[in-house]
Amino acid sequence: MRFTHTRKDLSVGAALFMAGALVLTGCSSPAATAPTESSSPVPTNTVNKDLQAKLPQEIRDKGTLTIASPYGVAPSIYLDANGQPTGIAYDVAAGLGDVLGVEVQWQELAFSGVVSGLQAGNFDISMGVIGDTPARQELLDFVDLMDNSSTLLTQKGNPNKITDLETACGKTIGVNAGSLQIPRVKKFSDACVAGGKDPITINEYPGTPDAQAQVQSNRIAAYFAPYLLLNHTARTAGNGQIFELGTGRYPDNPWAIGMQKNRGEMAEAIQGALKAMVDNGTYKAILDKYNSADAALDPEQILVNGAGTPAFPTE
Repeated sequence: MRFTHTRKDLSVGAALFMAGALVLTGCSSPAATAPTESSSPVPTNTVNKDLQAKLPQEIRDKGTLTIASPYGVAPSIYLDANGQPTGIAYDVAAGLGDVLGVEVQWQELAFSGVVSGLQAGNFDISMGVIGDTPARQELLDFVDLMDNSSTLLTQKGNPNKITDLETACGKTIGVNAGSLQIPRVKKFSDACVAGGKDPITINEYPGTPDAQAQVQSNRIAAYFAPYLLLNHTARTAGNGQIFELGTGRYPDNPWAIGMQKNRGEMAEAIQGALKAMVDNGTYKAILDKYNSADAALDPEQILVNGAGTPAFPTE
């Protein structure tokens, strides 16, 4: 499997976490640069002709599946030390391409252009940062890819003794502006007040680096954001000596592979390819490679438009 990697709209900021945004600006697909090698940790799979036949004719004719997503979201999709894309989504895409018998072309794109770009047909799929939600299902189709939950990031040693939102009364918690985490923290803050305790102070930040800096300097007690990202931060920042995770985990809608609606059996093709990767061990190997095994979905959770179903219960 070979990849083409292009860069477009590098300003991602807080938009990475604006999972509830539905009206997003468009972006055209940029021209491709030279291909780069896949970083998949397992050998190439045999092409599944039945699944390949479910792809739209135009994808089969060109032999390429184009993907557009923002980078900089480790360990899902980000740039390595050489400036090349890597991460869970990048390697999963390699496996999908192997099963479906197509090459994979990546484009870097600001999150604000993802939904409208998919609707306009500027690229085929987006994966790595987009979540499946019932509201988004009105605009796109999704194949559910990874578990998504939120947790707290604190200083190493947890000086404020905050492990979950239940212990956050009277503390200051950071969140990303516009994120799905905000109403959840507000709900717990209201519970604090109802129980006769001080409310949670919520500070909103434009992006993850800003919030993490506030935790590191002890200006806020914790940062509440997706577990997949914070787990990577806790493991890697300062060789694991700067941050730690709280014990509370709060389920959210799953990370997913998004695509334009009404493209025939494309969603079933992607779903089948992902399930094939589960069956042959590729999916597990990729998540293990990025220390993210607990983000794995059970086979029965790899659904088309699974958010809002019993497979993904949320509060």
